[in-house]
Amino acid sequence: MAGVIEIRPEMSEAVGSEDWDRVEELWLEALDARPIPTAELLEFRRIIWKAGRKNLARTLLELLAEALEGNSEPTDALAALRELVRLASPKPPNELTERMVTAFSRERSGNPSLEAVLARHPMVTARRPIEELEAAECWLDHDLGAVVEVSGQGVGRVVDLNLQLENIKVDLGGSRPVSIPFGAARRHLRPLPEGDFRRRRVEAPEALAIFVEEDPGTAVAEVLESLGKPSDVGAIKAALEGLLPPARWTSWWSKAKKNPRVLSSGSGSRLRYAVSHSAESADEALLSELRGASPTNRLVIARRLADRGRDTATAAAAVLEGSLTELTSEAPGLAWQTAGVLASLTGGTDAAARCRQQLIEQSEPLALLSGITDRTSRSEALLAIADHDHNGWPEVWAEWLLHEGSSQLLGEIAERLETNSHAGLVDRALETVFRNHCNHPAQFVWACEAMAEDNCPQAVRARMTPSLLEKIPDAITRKEFSALRARAKGLLDGGKVAIRLLMESANAQQATRFSQRIARLDSVEPQRQRLVEQAAQHGRQETESTDQPLLAATRTAVEAKREELRTLLEVEIPKTLKGIHAAAAEGDLRENFEYHMLRDRQELQSARAAKLQEELAVVRILEPSAADTSTVNIGTVIHLESEDGDVLEPLTILGVWDANLDRRIFANGSELAQRMLGKSPGDAVEIDGGSATITHIEAWNG
Repeated sequence: MAGVIEIRPEMSEAVGSEDWDRVEELWLEALDARPIPTAELLEFRRIIWKAGRKNLARTLLELLAEALEGNSEPTDALAALRELVRLASPKPPNELTERMVTAFSRERSGNPSLEAVLARHPMVTARRPIEELEAAECWLDHDLGAVVEVSGQGVGRVVDLNLQLENIKVDLGGSRPVSIPFGAARRHLRPLPEGDFRRRRVEAPEALAIFVEEDPGTAVAEVLESLGKPSDVGAIKAALEGLLPPARWTSWWSKAKKNPRVLSSGSGSRLRYAVSHSAESADEALLSELRGASPTNRLVIARRLADRGRDTATAAAAVLEGSLTELTSEAPGLAWQTAGVLASLTGGTDAAARCRQQLIEQSEPLALLSGITDRTSRSEALLAIADHDHNGWPEVWAEWLLHEGSSQLLGEIAERLETNSHAGLVDRALETVFRNHCNHPAQFVWACEAMAEDNCPQAVRARMTPSLLEKIPDAITRKEFSALRARAKGLLDGGKVAIRLLMESANAQQATRFSQRIARLDSVEPQRQRLVEQAAQHGRQETESTDQPLLAATRTAVEAKREELRTLLEVEIPKTLKGIHAAAAEGDLRENFEYHMLRDRQELQSARAAKLQEELAVVRILEPSAADTSTVNIGTVIHLESEDGDVLEPLTILGVWDANLDRRIFANGSELAQRMLGKSPGDAVEIDGGSATITHIEAWNG
């Protein structure tokens, strides 16, 4: 019998006064009751035994066992007989042990393995019958068909008992049953009682699924009762797997956790949920926890009490209000947050407003802000500072920009300062950030992210220069940025600042250096490294073509580019978009590398298609034999002679799309072509590391 058993006062008084006749009288009266209070009488027996009346205790216990056996109460009879056998050790009479076996057999008559277990554990002939009884009980607690929880693995049904090998197998729904040695059964297997939520999930999942959908509050309470300990959301979701569609989880959970019996404790990854016996006991438990909590933890608990009824919220407000005086002088930031929570509680609005007004008037602004850990509360404090000090707030805001860690608040600060004609203050703060970016990691990453947005503050946009490529790798490698590592790597994604700088403004040397640095970083995913390299190559090509006075190409090259554009628009881009949709359907895009890789590829493909369209719109087609041969021009073949009089292999100047160094065809923008364009026969030119003379010029004939 588990737990502490209370006995009637008259029983305790009879033993205390050593009135043994009265003891027997009370015992016999209890035997006449229906049902017989077995647990109370067993405790009464223990007290009599402890008082030194062992023979009387045995006699009374025998009377109890006989009465229970005659009343067809096998569970209680077994409890009494177990005590008799234990007290008769070391070797109880066989007749007494047989009675215990009979009671046990009656209690477990519905177990399919009863006979086999009794044969395996013969109690009558055993030296220690109680140990054999306990082993038999363990086997039958986990008998065939029993629904049990396997520690750390889930809930399933027992499908095999191997008494010879002392092994139990449980089907958890996987490809093979889980095997548990009998010696570990008590530690790793927990039989689930009748009506238990997770047992019903195995026995009647269809009916349980309907119940879960129709009554979220009661369902979550039963889940928590089944789990038997404070549990996180993951454990609750696991218990509901197969009963609730994943798409319904968010709305279902919002309804379920409103059950007033559900209690929560902790925060973040330590947030746990438990269930109380009633809504009233849950409220009292939370209020008790609130009174004993630290000032910081009080905020979390008070928020939970806000929606638990007017009286409860009023009591919570009184606790918070009582803490404000001390907090205002010792921890103004925490006092500001406490006042914010107090304002949400019944009866706390006025006290909260007075506290916040006092803090704004008496506290140093930066000290106040630095003590506020909640982003929303800091935003409220910033607005209150601006309302209180109409002239000085811009300086405070600009200074706070160097300390704020929230990207959302950083954006709001910069935007409001610029809107109110204080862009110079933003620029001054950003100068500090970019001069010592490792000292201001949150501000640096925010600014780099904002640069790629359409509504970027102008002072931030002005910092988007190729020199930024020297700093971005620090955000990926330096320990100062460890909490921002994922966001820092996101700067390498398509359309973000690094890729835009590579493709739009970085020179070839800057692009090469940046791509080489990123390629050496093992922490950067391969698809991001490939994207950076592709963007760097594109940027280098753009840089090389910037100084070309003319884009010219042969008809064959133009047709090839048109075919490339057609393939991009009609084949490659649609194929990539189809892949993006398929990858997106897999869900959780934050960790879906396939999705991000395809998005980056699509951006590069679209950029390439746009570039081809621009070039094809302005390209000049070179016709064979049409070039002016009086001087070196695009579309000419130049014949040369070395200083020694040797005839050199001719070279041809065409457009960049037709260049082929193996055939000595040079692009008109190349360094060699730029030296030769405009030269006439007889002019000296530098080529192949030496000097040569142009002997004659002829038109390229295709």
